Amino acid sequence: MQIEGINVVFLWVRDVDRALNWYTNVLGLETGPRYGDWQEFNVPGGTRFAVHGGRTEAGQPTAVVAFGVPDLAEAMAHMAGAGATPIGEITDTGVARFATYVDPDGNQVQLLEKTA
Repeated sequence: MQIEGINVVFLWVRDVDRALNWYTNVLGLETGPRYGDWQEFNVPGGTRFAVHGGRTEAGQPTAVVAFGVPDLAEAMAHMAGAGATPIGEITDTGVARFATYVDPDGNQVQLLEKTA
């Protein structure tokens, strides 16, 4: 399986607007595109950073790392051969397809193939 780098790191937040204010006015990041409850920020270096509103229950992961792969099917076959099973179905956003896995400590890791 070939990893092309980290595509995106995102944090689950309770309030996207509150997080937007903090990351722009306190940390000083420049805003990027927003898609509903997904707010990206422009960060130098090619890795995307975003906040995502919604799931923040106790015991749930608050950050997700999405590794870019050139071929999701091939990457998933590699993962299956290593004994890893994705949680849920493949998600297709129209610009990317991804599968989500859980590491031994319960952290979510995604394999993401850009489609647009």
